[in-house]
Amino acid sequence: MRAALFWIAVALVIGAVAHLSYVLIAPSFAMQRLMGGNPQSGEANRFTLLDATEQMRLLGETESEAVAGKCLFDISKGELSVAAEMPDAFWSLTIYSDKGADLYTINDRQAGIDKFKLTVKRAPSVMELLTSDQAEKTRALGDGWSVEVPETYGIAVFWVALDYPEQRKLFTDILSRSSCALEPAA
Repeated sequence: MRAALFWIAVALVIGAVAHLSYVLIAPSFAMQRLMGGNPQSGEANRFTLLDATEQMRLLGETESEAVAGKCLFDISKGELSVAAEMPDAFWSLTIYSDKGADLYTINDRQAGIDKFKLTVKRAPSVMELLTSDQAEKTRALGDGWSVEVPETYGIAVFWVALDYPEQRKLFTDILSRSSCALEPAA
């Protein structure tokens, strides 16, 4: 009887460890695989439209369903300036960490406009908050939004829904005017 209880306890501990490992580690590996590149490579901080294969791999959607673009980012040396130009349709812009966490999302209804600028910068650490005067660092942004994220690397995904496949060329032309650029820290 004692041996059976011992092995049941061992099985439960192994099951708990396996479950925690999967929950804590698997999302990071999956997101890095989906990002399809290293933010530290030359692909970082640059907007690119997704071709049909990349769109299917990253989003699971065909060209007739949506138009999409991405911007792998590395904000370790500055702030990311995202200038988004979206068509007059249902769209979303989502920023994910390299671990798969959804850091920021905005859509056409929340924004109220289809052309805007978003600044993505690293959130200060607790020590930085305690040792600095944040009032001096606060600045007004009159031309857009500012987002502070806890992660240095990630991906911004631009997505526009297509009502009809014929809209693809027009929406691609509009979305292609979007950009991502690193503004070095001052």
